[in-house]
Amino acid sequence: MENKGLSRRSFLKLVAGSTAAAFVASAEPLAALAQDVTYNEAPMLAELVAAGELPPVAERLPKNPRVIKPYKEIGEYGGTWHRAFKGISDRWGPTKCQEEMAIEWFAPDETTVELVPGFVAEWTQNDDATEFTFTLRDGLKWSDGAPFTTENVAFWYEWNYLGELENKHSFLTPDGVDMVLEVIDELSWKVSFHKPNPLLPISMAKSTGGPPGGPSMAVPSHYLKQFIPDHPDGNQDMIDAAIEANGVQVWQDLFGTAGDMQGPIAFWFKNPELPVINAWKAVNFPTDDPFVMERNPYYHAVDTEGNQLPYIDKMEHALFDDNTVLDLWIAQGRIDMQNRHVSSANFTFYKENEEAGDYQVVLWKNAATYAYHPNINHEKYGPLFDTPAFREALSIAINREEINDLIYDGLQEPRQASPVSGSPNFDPEFETRWTEYDPDKANELLDGIGLTERDGEGFRMWNGETISFNIMHRFPTGDPQADEAQLVENYWRAIGLKVGQDLVERSLYEERCENGDVEVGVWGVDRSSIVMADPGRYLGWVDDGPWAPLYGHWGDPSSVLKKVEPPDDHPIKEIWRLWSEVQAEPDEATRNALFQKIMDIHKEHPWQIGSVGEAPAIFIVSNRFGNMMPNFIVDDTLRGQGLIMPCQCYIKQA
Repeated sequence: MENKGLSRRSFLKLVAGSTAAAFVASAEPLAALAQDVTYNEAPMLAELVAAGELPPVAERLPKNPRVIKPYKEIGEYGGTWHRAFKGISDRWGPTKCQEEMAIEWFAPDETTVELVPGFVAEWTQNDDATEFTFTLRDGLKWSDGAPFTTENVAFWYEWNYLGELENKHSFLTPDGVDMVLEVIDELSWKVSFHKPNPLLPISMAKSTGGPPGGPSMAVPSHYLKQFIPDHPDGNQDMIDAAIEANGVQVWQDLFGTAGDMQGPIAFWFKNPELPVINAWKAVNFPTDDPFVMERNPYYHAVDTEGNQLPYIDKMEHALFDDNTVLDLWIAQGRIDMQNRHVSSANFTFYKENEEAGDYQVVLWKNAATYAYHPNINHEKYGPLFDTPAFREALSIAINREEINDLIYDGLQEPRQASPVSGSPNFDPEFETRWTEYDPDKANELLDGIGLTERDGEGFRMWNGETISFNIMHRFPTGDPQADEAQLVENYWRAIGLKVGQDLVERSLYEERCENGDVEVGVWGVDRSSIVMADPGRYLGWVDDGPWAPLYGHWGDPSSVLKKVEPPDDHPIKEIWRLWSEVQAEPDEATRNALFQKIMDIHKEHPWQIGSVGEAPAIFIVSNRFGNMMPNFIVDDTLRGQGLIMPCQCYIKQA
């Protein structure tokens, strides 16, 4: 297959190769405004101001708005951003276009990641990281013009953290001990923990610490309190009507499952009437086609010339089921900017249609490695899968170069499942651990642990029975990862293991993982950039990569699923012990050294067997779409395309 000029070598140059990204924390604004700046606004909002339907822009902005420097140039107002999504289950597509956290990632260039204030003006912490103080931007408003104050924070704490809608993020409740929140004044609040909690800033940047999409530690109480019967301002007529309209049983269901704030009243994605502080807000429902989001007239950020953001008026998400439909829309020029559901396996197709579709293929790098997860908690094969020599044999029996060349056009990196290049945790020894293709040595390893007896078909036996297990995945025929799984099956059968495949729907896959029933699961090891911000895959806490799901449930304080305690001498207990120290260590250098020990335990005997990774993340970018940058890292931890603040992107009007 033709590369259209893109080789693995040139791709590595594009995505900054193996240089480690700088990671710093900052409470300083991203840019500064001139003292005599005059604020400007979109023409659609200026018309509403002229008609008396909206206050002037200077009255809608905080006194100290967030200042965002566009990556390339000051943008133009107007236009509609056309993208596509798969409906109500695809909530993270629209969400990651516009998340709003108190503390956010910011990447001034492709090799640097910083922490900066988002909708807050600043945050501070004491020396031992037991207390954090946040100060709102003065004059911050919700999308309906209502003031955003610490009253919204206090309501969240009373009802969503402590109360009937309890939903306690683990990083806000270390060791299961509640944090204490104190309102200082109308703009400031302080949270206190019973022990140091130095990872709070990076945890909030990844997971908000509030409702999905933000804001952190706050909700629009002036709206939501109407749907709580026990609140003095609760409105039973509205509650009854909402319960009936949404087909739920009790008022708590309006807010979501177990207080997750993804219910039909509390989630911005499902309720266009919910006030938000995001750059855009929903104007219809995700069951509509297209799902539409329109600019928030009270958005709190401006560019360096005082132009209120976002530049783009609207975002439309067209509904599709089959990825071939999305590919057709791309070729027809119907997509302005999108990475989600855009497959790197179709790189050549996208390049061939650039001119016809009036777009460019822009490349980032995925912070992930495709991986196979032998389940060490499997009832039958767990002890075998937990034998390092057996896993090493599985790993070195895989011909990663062949997989990369035959299936991925040579565009990925044959590697072990580990932090990616560009990560502060990148380790070239870990990346290459057990990756050299050597089926002869694999056979020797299996013989060495006593698996010498064969059945009538020539397959190895263990405990008097043929070793026969399935690779479980969710990839349909024709999907590149289905083709990869077939190759891996062949490699493992070649060393005497009777391996098959089990293709299941995603929800069944997740159920089997949660119950510990999967034999070998297939899932990417993502979140491999700023690993300390989201280390669940390396702690065994993330079920879809089921290398130790039942141990993981036991070690995860938030899990209510089936669980098994590991033996005291199992390495996973040392991993958890180190993680407890990491979470409580206020000294950055000591904390980093402790976390590296966790990575070293995985490097010694990888449980997650990687194949290829660091795939090119393809963004389809219309030639009319401005300020979209190449060469950054795509990772859930860094919030995908949200890393470069889509509010500063624009549609060229000329």
